[in-house]
Amino acid sequence: MNERLAQLARRRLELQLQIEEQREAMAEITLHLHRPLTVVDVGLNAVRMINKHPAIVAGGVTALLTWRRHGILGLAKNGWRLLYLYPSAIFFGLKYLSAALRPTGEECITETFNRTH
Repeated sequence: MNERLAQLARRRLELQLQIEEQREAMAEITLHLHRPLTVVDVGLNAVRMINKHPAIVAGGVTALLTWRRHGILGLAKNGWRLLYLYPSAIFFGLKYLSAALRPTGEECITETFNRTH
């Protein structure tokens, strides 16, 4: 019995040493991948934010256009011309505006429940 326990203890020690070697090897391998994976992570977080808050992104784009086009008057002038030339832009904007204002998930379920009761 004692021999079996000693054998198990030796095997456990060998496995722990092997695990430590594998951890060190993994740390060396992933050392040069840290910065690129951080950039990818930031990009994914940006995409998630754009997906969750399209109205904020649209407001930011509008603010940048306003600043770049010399104020609201320039934005209105150019915007009116573009809408006159491309009427489908109106429907495109309205489609995404309605999607941004539409309740999703639990809000939709509770609204439906409140209407029926």
